[in-house]
Amino acid sequence: MAKLKHMIGQKVIDGFKGVIDFYYWMGIPCARAWPKSPGKNRNPNVQAQWPIFQTAAQLWRDISPAVREAYNDMAKPTNLTGKDMFFRGYISGTLRYYQPVDDLEE
Repeated sequence: MAKLKHMIGQKVIDGFKGVIDFYYWMGIPCARAWPKSPGKNRNPNVQAQWPIFQTAAQLWRDISPAVREAYNDMAKPTNLTGKDMFFRGYISGTLRYYQPVDDLEE
């Protein structure tokens, strides 16, 4: 990270798109190398989290439009989307949704 004396113009920022990331940190203008994705070479702990996000994404698609709209309404006064709020609740374990189990014996 490099601290700048003042933020440069938009034309210069646009010229460095994909190379240098210009941003403000606590009101201080800064620049850094453009963030690069590690691709599929992720830490095993990060990879272990993928299935829960996959399940949450599937559940979000499966819930009724009325429930999705309720999440969107709850999220309006926050900086989250309804989907973000749903994911937080699901991943933290505060929301439990019925998932059918095929092997249940009565």
